[in-house]
Amino acid sequence: MTKHSVRFLLIISVSLLVHECMYGNNIQVTNVSLTSQNTTDHFTMVKFDISWENSWRLVGGPANWDAAWVFVKYRIGAGPWKHAWLNNTGHIVPSGSAVDVGLLDPGSAYHAMTNPGLGVFIHRSGPGSGTFSLTNVQLRWNYGDNGLSDNEQVDIRVFAIEQVYVPQGSFYVGSGGGESGAFFKYDPGPATDPYFINNEGSINVGMTTGYLYYYNPSGFSGDQTGPVPAAFPKGYKAFYAMKYEISQKGYVDFLNSLTRAQQISRVRSDISTGVNLNNFVMSNDLVLIGRNGIRLISFFPFPPAPLVFFCDYNENGNQNESGDGQDIACNYLTIADVMAYLDWAGLRVMSELEFEKCGRGPVYPLPNEYAWGSNYFETVSDYLNPGFPNELPDPPTANCNVVLTYPIRCGAFATLSSTREKAGAGYYGCMELSGNVWERCVTVGSTYGRAYDGRHGDGVISDLGDANVLNWPFSVTGYGSCFRGGSCNGSTNLIRLSDREYGANPDPVGYGWSGGRGVRTAPQ
Repeated sequence: MTKHSVRFLLIISVSLLVHECMYGNNIQVTNVSLTSQNTTDHFTMVKFDISWENSWRLVGGPANWDAAWVFVKYRIGAGPWKHAWLNNTGHIVPSGSAVDVGLLDPGSAYHAMTNPGLGVFIHRSGPGSGTFSLTNVQLRWNYGDNGLSDNEQVDIRVFAIEQVYVPQGSFYVGSGGGESGAFFKYDPGPATDPYFINNEGSINVGMTTGYLYYYNPSGFSGDQTGPVPAAFPKGYKAFYAMKYEISQKGYVDFLNSLTRAQQISRVRSDISTGVNLNNFVMSNDLVLIGRNGIRLISFFPFPPAPLVFFCDYNENGNQNESGDGQDIACNYLTIADVMAYLDWAGLRVMSELEFEKCGRGPVYPLPNEYAWGSNYFETVSDYLNPGFPNELPDPPTANCNVVLTYPIRCGAFATLSSTREKAGAGYYGCMELSGNVWERCVTVGSTYGRAYDGRHGDGVISDLGDANVLNWPFSVTGYGSCFRGGSCNGSTNLIRLSDREYGANPDPVGYGWSGGRGVRTAPQ
C-alpha cells in the first residue's frame, strides 16, 4: 500500500478483487495516481498500471476474450467509501488494448447524473494470448458529478475483477439427459429434446408442444408456469461473466469498504460490540472450519467504527500471509451476501439461463454433460499446498471438487497445458461452474424470479448492507433465487450443467458449500 499526495486528492490505497494463483491470471493493479485535473469541467484522470497472466482474444472457437472489470471507490476523510462515476469517453489505454464503458443501464444513452459509467472493461483489441500488461491506463472520473468540489481531500481505491466475454448467440438449455428438473422442449411423446433459445423475447412455459418445460420431482425445481418475460435475461444477448467464483480475498476487500452497520449484516459472527469471541466471521467459530479463513482480531472498536477484516487460513494471527487462503472460493455466502457484493461492484445476478450458456456455449448438448462439455469427471480427494497461491488438487489429474465438503482454490484445476475438460472450464472460460461452491442464480421457476429484468447494481448498497436493486431476488427470504452447478458437498448428479434439482430453491442460508459469481450485460 502506497500513499501519494497530489494537488487536491490524496491517494492512499489500491485494493484488488482478484485471484492471485499459480496458474490463474494473477491480475494486479499498481502505481495508482491522479493526474490532469480539470477544474472547469470538474474531472480528473485515475491513472494506474494493470496486468494479468494467461489473457486471450480468440478469432476462432468461442471467438471471445477475457477482460478486467475495473471500478473506482473514493472516500472523503474518514467517511464511507462511495462509487466513482466515470465518463463515457475520454479514457486512455495503450496500443493493443481497448476500453468499453459499463453504464448503469447499458441499453440507454449515457447521462452524467442518471446513467453514468460505473466501471470499464479493459481487454485486448486484437488476437493474442499470454501475459497482458498495460501501463498508464487513465480513466476519466467526473468527480463533480459525484458532488465533490475541486479542493477535496479524498482516498481512492481501484478494484479489478476478471471476466470472460460471452458473445451474443443462440444456445440450448437442457441436455436431453436424465438431470433432475432439467429444461426441455415439450412434446406429448417421450422426447426430452433440449430447448433452443435464439432471441431475448418472451418464452412460453407449459405442457404445449414446442414450449419450454421441466418436471419438478424434487419439489424445488419450480412452479412449471410462465411465461418467462422478454426482460428476463435469457443469455442470448452478449454479457460478461466473472471467470471465477467470489474468492475470500475478494470478499474481504468488499467487507473492508463497508460501514460498520453494513459489515454487521454481511458476516455470521456478532460484530456489533467491542469484543468478538467467534473471530472466524463467516463460519462463526473460534477455529478455522470449512476452509474459510476470513477473520477479525479478538478485540476491536465499538460501533460506529468500521472493522478491518483479513485472511488467516493458517490461524497464526498474522494478516494476509502467502498461505492464508486468499484465493479459495468464498463459502458461507447467503444470497443476500452475493447480491450485496454484486450491487457494490456494479454487476448483477446471473440468470439460470445465462448459467447454462456460460457452460455450454453454442454447442448442441451432450446428455448429462458437465460444464466442460463431457461426461468425464475426476474429483479431488485432497489438497496440495493448502491455502497457498499454488494450491493444487490431489490427484493432480482431478478436474472438479464434488466430495471434499469444502471449496478449493479458484482455478485450481487449470494448468498451462490443460484442455478445457482437464481444466474443468466452461465453453467461454468460466471456471468451476460444476462443483466447488453452489452458484446463486435467478430462477425462471417462480414469479419472483421471472420478475428479474437484469438491472445492474449502482455501486451503492443500503445503509444496512443489502442490495437495493429493483426486481432482484429478496435478500431476507431468497425468493427468486436458486442453486445451480452443484458443490463440493453433493452428488455427482448435481454438478451436471443442466441439473435443476434446486432450480427454484430460495434457501437464504449461507452454507459451507455456497458461494456465487456475477455477470454484466455487455456494453452496447
